[in-house]
Amino acid sequence: MNSEPINILQTEKPFSGKIINVRVDKISDENKKTIIREVVEHKPAVAIVPIDDEDNVIMVRQYRHPASLNLLEIPAGIIENDEEPDAAALRELQEEIGYTSTNIRLLGGFWSSPGFTDEYMYGYLARNLVESHLPADEDEEISVEKIPINKIQKLIKLGEIQDAKSIALLLMVIYLF
Repeated sequence: MNSEPINILQTEKPFSGKIINVRVDKISDENKKTIIREVVEHKPAVAIVPIDDEDNVIMVRQYRHPASLNLLEIPAGIIENDEEPDAAALRELQEEIGYTSTNIRLLGGFWSSPGFTDEYMYGYLARNLVESHLPADEDEEISVEKIPINKIQKLIKLGEIQDAKSIALLLMVIYLF
């Protein structure tokens, strides 16, 4: 564990985009060694495990360009400016699956991939789902699928669910709650 804080010597931002920015930091570690770190800056996000009254997890299937695959995932999205995580979770449910929740619970949070990005994700469990639609994001093509919760582990094991945030939160729900 570091006893001294990391000292940032220099920061450059070679790229600013719609979803991410790239920052290059020159830092000095506790041994005064100079290191270059590339950081993908990303707004905090939410991910939600919505479970209906029949114990189905409502998931989304969407094309993910970096993976070149249509992935089966739980609903998720970026927290907008000045939005609280709980509000973002409810908005994402409405945009992606057409439901809101009268019983949403924060499960915890995690760094999605702290080796290269500062994205922090808040994970939720949503029950007592009520139909409520908001327009989907214009750049998303999403299909909604209901998966019985007792089949989730098998789908993970078979590689049908490959998305890390989905696997982490689904297993939290199955094993911890």
